[in-house]
Amino acid sequence: MKNGRVLPRVAASATVMAMALALTACGGGSSASDGLTVWYAPGSVPKASLAVQKKFPGLKIKLIPTPNLETKLKTTLQTGSGLPDVVVIGNHISSYADISTKFVDLKTMGADPKKDYVTWKWTNGTLPDGRVIGYPIDTGPQGLFYRSDLFRKAGLPTDPAAVSKMASTWDGYRTMAEKAKKAGFKACDDANQVYYLQLEQKGQGSFDTSGKYLGDNASTRKAFDYSAKLLSDGLCTKAAPYSTDWNSSVAQNALGGFVAPVYEGPLLETAGSPKGVWRVANPPGGPGSKGGSYMSILSSSKHQKDAYKVIKWMMSPANQASGFNDGLFPSAVAAYKSPELKAPQPFYGGQPTGVVFAKVAQESPTVPVTSQDGVVEGALADALKSVAQGKASADEAWKSAQDRIAKELKR
Repeated sequence: MKNGRVLPRVAASATVMAMALALTACGGGSSASDGLTVWYAPGSVPKASLAVQKKFPGLKIKLIPTPNLETKLKTTLQTGSGLPDVVVIGNHISSYADISTKFVDLKTMGADPKKDYVTWKWTNGTLPDGRVIGYPIDTGPQGLFYRSDLFRKAGLPTDPAAVSKMASTWDGYRTMAEKAKKAGFKACDDANQVYYLQLEQKGQGSFDTSGKYLGDNASTRKAFDYSAKLLSDGLCTKAAPYSTDWNSSVAQNALGGFVAPVYEGPLLETAGSPKGVWRVANPPGGPGSKGGSYMSILSSSKHQKDAYKVIKWMMSPANQASGFNDGLFPSAVAAYKSPELKAPQPFYGGQPTGVVFAKVAQESPTVPVTSQDGVVEGALADALKSVAQGKASADEAWKSAQDRIAKELKR
């Protein structure tokens, strides 16, 4: 499941979640006769994993696709009734820090957060008190998507290795964007994505692990100024992914390159782009990843050991590898050696893009994720938008964003 800048995150504040402690007088989990219940958002788990009942014929497993899952989870945590045994939750696991005991510490079930899955994914599934409550599902390694035919027209390299070499630095990426503009298309869509990738590569979030705000430091400002200058110099389309403007820029050959996580790749086909011309290079500046979901076990479950067997199988390397074709990039390291990820992809001219993303996922640093990230992200996205619209300079937009963040963090 995608990161919260694309799909809804766990939105509960620590205060609201803490209320669940007072409102929940007893477990409220399913009884033995009810079977083992799994809530998952549609599309959040590999399709192959939904065959879990066949794998465990002795268990009565109820798989319940649940739209608006996290809203429902908040409600059930507050009332304490109707809780599932297993639930898929988003990337902001820290939102549950104040009620960590409502979830099973997966280490007590045998999970080893140093093995089998990419390290940063395990880290983001761990609460400040050390409890591991998230079993890794998918992840979002970043890449540089580009159209080889348009790059050739611009006199740019077209082979993924050569493009990766040219864009190995952010200066190189800017040079690429300048040449693209001269050739009549853009190699940047949303400068917001460029901004966050620069921080992800440094392993920096908006806050450190202790909750200290980092969004106004020198590296953050440098990333913001770089992204704002791309906009003010007309090097980006200014169209955000998942918008009609973005689709139009792709369909009209106005967008020939962009920085994005793996899960945005399918948007190209949806937008009507021709088959076989797109390729994927390494992300400019180095590896960075974000997002993805987790499976968690509720402490109220009467089937905790069985629940752990179920999620371990559902998120096995084989099932995760098959999920690559469902739009879910694996977090299981063994899946990166699978035929699915090494297979040539016709849409990308036969390039096995899974190999590129697997390397990025494994080499990406850990970025702290907190429940306050949304406050910062919203303010900075609006700031870059004001630059794109010519309503503010980079300095003005930055100051306005920091003032807004300071005010909202005091609430």
